[in-house]
Amino acid sequence: MTISELEFQQLLSLDDYLALDEDVQRDNEVVEGRLVPREPRSRPHQKMGFRLANAFEAAVLKYKATHSGETATCYEINTEVPLQLWEVPLTVRKPDAIVHRCRGQFEMLEARDAVIVAEVISRWSVSRDRIHKMGEYAKALIPHYLIVQFDELGATIVEHYALIGTDTSYSKVGIAHRDRDIWALNVTIPFEIQIGWPDLAVALPV
Repeated sequence: MTISELEFQQLLSLDDYLALDEDVQRDNEVVEGRLVPREPRSRPHQKMGFRLANAFEAAVLKYKATHSGETATCYEINTEVPLQLWEVPLTVRKPDAIVHRCRGQFEMLEARDAVIVAEVISRWSVSRDRIHKMGEYAKALIPHYLIVQFDELGATIVEHYALIGTDTSYSKVGIAHRDRDIWALNVTIPFEIQIGWPDLAVALPV
């Protein structure tokens, strides 16, 4: 199904979304049943998302090495994959990076699977990431939300928001600055994650 075929249709259902052409799915999100084009993403923006995902992957591998057995939670890392926040009205976002509980390879991720979602801010996405997505992720009860700012060298600021108690809106629990703090992210929940600023560098070494 293409965009032209959707022009005269009502709100998208999940089945409608899954029937979309792959290029339409790739370039759009869904907000309350309507397709919303994704903002432009520069190469440094995309690289920052990959760096963040790689850092999460390293933390998950460390977690797996120290936690074994049936009680250990299975975590996976992905970038820019569809995440269904709720089905009615359908809302599907694509975080720049996501830590989620393991699902089948071809199963669509749902909000209940997500543990951490992260968005890399660019000049096109400030209001979307700080207002719209922050509110949606909190409403969907995703425990942790990161906002990452960057420059030509790499990450400059990492903001950490979390749901506390029964809240359905995020509280800021930490903000790290490259010129001030040792760690870009240093938490023990949902598991131990230590990310240094070199892990989030995007410029080539000189």
